[in-house]
Amino acid sequence: MPTVRLDMNFKRADGANSKMTIDQARTDITQAEVNSLMDLIIANSLFEPNGSPLSEKVKIELVTTEVVEFDVV
Repeated sequence: MPTVRLDMNFKRADGANSKMTIDQARTDITQAEVNSLMDLIIANSLFEPNGSPLSEKVKIELVTTEVVEFDVV
């Protein structure tokens, strides 16, 4: 069964990049929902990695991974 994760990439106020990952993300999440979430995170300074608030959206990726296991013989 495939797994889905949401990767949200931000620029911090100090110029560094920061990535936030949500495992087991909804497969039907929309671009508008994710953009709104990122705007909310930035506007309310909800996270400050290394003391530097997130200041800009950089990239959004919805990553689907399917693992095929083989028998060990």
